[in-house]
Amino acid sequence: MWHELKISKVEKIEKCVAEYQIWMHTVLPYGKLKIKIYEDQDKTYTGITDVRVRRKFDGEFEGGVGYGKSIEEALEDTIGWFLQVVDMDYPIADYPDGLTENDIEYVGYSDF
Repeated sequence: MWHELKISKVEKIEKCVAEYQIWMHTVLPYGKLKIKIYEDQDKTYTGITDVRVRRKFDGEFEGGVGYGKSIEEALEDTIGWFLQVVDMDYPIADYPDGLTENDIEYVGYSDF
């Protein structure tokens, strides 16, 4: 199996095992984001979002990342982290209409 592959000069192999579309019309200006879940050779899972949020403390964009021992755990953790960043920097009391186009950026197609 690919989990046991050992190739010279290759530190790590990850396999994309799932991709989800997550709809959040009250949060995102375009309504949805995508999450990809990767499995690594240690059989742990990492999720990443294709949407990044502009952080208030430094103006840089940060995407959601999550981890788990299953696809579902990684998906839930990734969504949770993304929403935590949104709630920290864009609380609903101050941003009742959600994020604007200026508050987010999408990862380039070739990067996702």
